[in-house]
Amino acid sequence: MKLFSGIADLPGKIPTTSAALAVVAVLALAGCENTGTGGGRNTADAGELTGANAPNRVESPLPGEPGAAPPPMAAVPMVPTQPGMTGEQMTPGIQLTPPAGMVNRTRVALLAPLSGPRANLGQAVLDAAKLALFDVADGEFELRPYDTAATAEGAAGAAERAVADGVKLVIGPVFSAAVRGAAPIVSAAGLNMLAFSNNRDIAEPGVYLSGLFPESQISRVIAYAAQRGVRRLGVLAPAGAFGVRVLEAAQRSAAESGIALVRTEEFGPSTDDIVRAARTIGDYDVRRAALLAQKKALAGRKDEASRRALARLDILDTLGPIAFDALLVATSQGELVKMAAQIGNFDIDTKRVRLLGLASWATDGTGREPSLVGGWFAAPPATSDNDFTRSYRAMYETQPHPLAANAYDLAALAAILASQEGGAKYDRATLTSETGFAGISGLFRFLPNGLSERSLEVREVTASGNKIVDPAQKIFESLTN
Repeated sequence: MKLFSGIADLPGKIPTTSAALAVVAVLALAGCENTGTGGGRNTADAGELTGANAPNRVESPLPGEPGAAPPPMAAVPMVPTQPGMTGEQMTPGIQLTPPAGMVNRTRVALLAPLSGPRANLGQAVLDAAKLALFDVADGEFELRPYDTAATAEGAAGAAERAVADGVKLVIGPVFSAAVRGAAPIVSAAGLNMLAFSNNRDIAEPGVYLSGLFPESQISRVIAYAAQRGVRRLGVLAPAGAFGVRVLEAAQRSAAESGIALVRTEEFGPSTDDIVRAARTIGDYDVRRAALLAQKKALAGRKDEASRRALARLDILDTLGPIAFDALLVATSQGELVKMAAQIGNFDIDTKRVRLLGLASWATDGTGREPSLVGGWFAAPPATSDNDFTRSYRAMYETQPHPLAANAYDLAALAAILASQEGGAKYDRATLTSETGFAGISGLFRFLPNGLSERSLEVREVTASGNKIVDPAQKIFESLTN
């Protein structure tokens, strides 16, 4: 079995965007001996990140905007009406149906919430998957969407219909409850599932999670900070299950990187609790009291040196060092701006204390908060993702949902694996290839235990956007090293 190295290796496929080039360029398939040992680095430019990969802090990246349900689409196979037809050649809004009499096609299921309060999210996932088919699928590949209604019961019913229809692979569902509902049925049928969730508790062999894990982002940015001289770390994390994951990951990553985790603080969603957390983690009251005490002592002296010292203290708000030289701020975008403002209010000087963050920092406008400028965060590579965003906007006249890039990658992967000599390759050995797959969200691979790994870059917030300071790896290290 050979490795795909370019478009020439994919006869009959006409990618329409440079995003498609990224997907088909580096695929390692089952039957190939993996000899890669990793270590390569990208040299991507420092353009602004679009934010298409920004995750939600509850189950990222799944904001799930409420909205009206779209028309039912569960029975409509998503395939181009003519083999080789590209996204630009399709007329938006037409119903896509397979030609009559087509047999022996590779059927793949897409389980997504196409009705109910999460229908807008499901439609965005479906739209991105269709775009992938226009770019890389041939006429023998068929993607069938099934409505989960974002519930465990709906997902179970969708999985039963998909299995009855003879699908060979399941993409989705989106939410962890739906994954739990569908997984036993899919597994009992001897099929594998590529789910969108990042809830590590539901991963297992055959149920592979493609979501962007906070643990991987935290590990990446802390390791980079250690390389740049950070030695003492503080962590601000939201209360709840996500915050527990953040704190555990920070503790583990700090130990691996030789950094001391010296302060942690949890906060709730209210402004008052954000204020309290920022005030507490920087020891504001202690440092404020130290300043006032020193000023009082100097005020009683008449010598020139004391008067000069007092004048210098008059411009300060606190006195004494911060306990840490880097602060991980694990928040959603809305909370991030509030927290950053309070960090400045309570005299944590971000010119001396480096702020660290997650991919949610990639959204436009992060640098408008002065306290965030200079902060580092880990995120999937942006270059191909920007190309995808432009293609998606051109096709659907709207911005892609944060989950759309992931949906594109999984649909494109399924289509490419379906085109192999001897038939579709959806077995576990293929899906867990050590070399991984290169998509528009960067390099990723599924692990035998159901989790996944992504190659992330580190970016620095600027006043006008952000820039790459440490590119993503181009190849993975061997799992046996």
